[in-house]
Amino acid sequence: MSPRERKMSEVLKRGYSDDELSHLYELGRFFLEAGKFPKAQKIFSGIVAIAPDHLPSYLGLTNIAISNQNFDQARQYAETARRLDPSSPLAAMFLATVMFALNDLTTVGSLLGEVGDALEGDLNADLSLTRFYKMQLARFQSLITT
Repeated sequence: MSPRERKMSEVLKRGYSDDELSHLYELGRFFLEAGKFPKAQKIFSGIVAIAPDHLPSYLGLTNIAISNQNFDQARQYAETARRLDPSSPLAAMFLATVMFALNDLTTVGSLLGEVGDALEGDLNADLSLTRFYKMQLARFQSLITT
């Protein structure tokens, strides 16, 4: 049994298919985008309780914690997302955003360097991720040059 099949099997044992989790996540995202953070948080927390490797839900929880200015909690969620997928540029960007709030510019610089390397030459890079990266890079550069 492959790791993917094993993960799916574990989720199915809890009564949810990948499609159902995807739909739940989209509902959580809808609430997040509508600014209904408590509802979004309940959904994302529920998802990670039944599927502890669901990276997008950890990013959603990070977003909510940042919005609530709970940066220590945001850091925990973002670090979990990074552990789940160390090569995810989006997880790195979320962690960089948290580290900006915690004034850890050394870590921010390292993370932005990793993301820059990942995006360089990637013709299929997500445009919103690229914009997010460029915005944070400009922010970083303005802080280190002043």
